[in-house]
Amino acid sequence: MEAIGQFVELLKAVTVDCKDDGTAFVVSRRLEVIERLLDATPYRLVAREPLALLFAKKRLNKGDSVVLVSSHIDCVYDSCFCSDEGEFLRGTFDNSFGNAAVLWAMMRGELPDDVVVAFTGDEECDSRGAVQTVLSLGRLQCNVGFALVLEVTNVGWESEAHFALENDLGIDLRTAHSIVEAAEGSGAIYAFEHNAESDESWNYADYGIPSLTLSMPVCGNMHSDEGVLLRKKGIGSYCRALQLIVDAVV
Repeated sequence: MEAIGQFVELLKAVTVDCKDDGTAFVVSRRLEVIERLLDATPYRLVAREPLALLFAKKRLNKGDSVVLVSSHIDCVYDSCFCSDEGEFLRGTFDNSFGNAAVLWAMMRGELPDDVVVAFTGDEECDSRGAVQTVLSLGRLQCNVGFALVLEVTNVGWESEAHFALENDLGIDLRTAHSIVEAAEGSGAIYAFEHNAESDESWNYADYGIPSLTLSMPVCGNMHSDEGVLLRKKGIGSYCRALQLIVDAVV
């Protein structure tokens, strides 16, 4: 329970406004929080694009093979909040939950060295942040072997799933088997939706990168200022699934 409490505090910290105009960030509070939190970790900024910040533990060199974890930071809310309602959290979690989950893994040293984490903008419109991420890694001459997108979803809420796997795109059978083994290894209830709502996984797949979305089931309109409900009991399983799936695809 202590770890869940710490995660909730992290989630509250990143559930702040962040917006862009399709060209650059115009409200950057969440960016500032993320950079401050990562300052005390081994992660360093390896690329700063107008709509994407890329972090890695090591300097990227020509020919490096990397796994990309992508989490969009732009939001459409007039105001952001995160409140505790016992077994649930209520808040504007699209996509601060995904931000908090990957930050949690980064701050606890749970991701391999060859993972690049991208915090992207413009996902709610044209996903230019995801495109800039791909082009940036191309300029660094890195080979992106897999992209894992972090999101929230309504899929799996009714079945009380702890996480959902969505939009599996361009994944070979061997890797798919490893991902299923990782999901099963989490010991949690999970949902699967092959053709889910569009997200950045579609953009990465357009560039020939095998992609998958790991989503947190929530209840409600994800773009509403009233927020959505999120089950606390799923948080640990989601974070565990993130770690296991990344390990399976590196």
